[in-house]
Amino acid sequence: MTLFDIATELQSRLAAASAADVGYGLLSRGRTVRDKITSAVSHFEAVQTYRVTIGYKGVPPLDAKAIREAVDRFQDAFAKSGPKAFQQESTAKFEDVLNEQIGRVDRWIKSTWSENFLNAQTLLDRVSAGNLHGSLTDKVKAQGRASMITLARRKDPVRDLAGLEEHLDEEGLTACLVRVNKLIEELQEAITAIDSAQAEMTPEVQVALNRAGSDDGLPLDEVTPELLAKLQSANVADDLVVVVRRL
Repeated sequence: MTLFDIATELQSRLAAASAADVGYGLLSRGRTVRDKITSAVSHFEAVQTYRVTIGYKGVPPLDAKAIREAVDRFQDAFAKSGPKAFQQESTAKFEDVLNEQIGRVDRWIKSTWSENFLNAQTLLDRVSAGNLHGSLTDKVKAQGRASMITLARRKDPVRDLAGLEEHLDEEGLTACLVRVNKLIEELQEAITAIDSAQAEMTPEVQVALNRAGSDDGLPLDEVTPELLAKLQSANVADDLVVVVRRL
């Protein structure tokens, strides 16, 4: 018997128990168990859809044997004790198994979803480091794409698909994946443009920018009028900030 079958059977048995005037506590507990099973069924179905959409060839790390054994114990208890089984250890163990399997699947979702962003990590690190010195347009583009990508990676594509769709302004997981890949491409384009612009700068300006982006920074007393003029000519003077360190 599947989890869906159990949820359906529980629904009918709870209706019969209600008609038989079974205590409120047992009915309430039974509804809680039924809702938990129904929620698990819906989640596992959504996970299956997600698996197919991302093209994952294997199966999610569900322990089918553990679920089956928990189901059998729960069924046996219910067949022997009726609604009173909801207060027995077999029901609690059944819930524990469901929670454990849901947790395993959720961790798998997080892992497989993160894989879609692996080729963006180096680019995101560049933006996070704050050493993007180039045109304001390219810099803003890189920061905007990086922010979009980072937030998309943090979303749960199964439990919060609606939130992912809203964030990316797309409909459906497939469209969201296409949009993520496009954002990564645009981030790469922006950083490439910035790198190309930096490569065309004079050696003095490149050295100054590299030192400014280092942990030690560029000492203010080394920013001579001549160097400042070269930084301004390269349109990167505004990228530099003065940091006061307490000794």
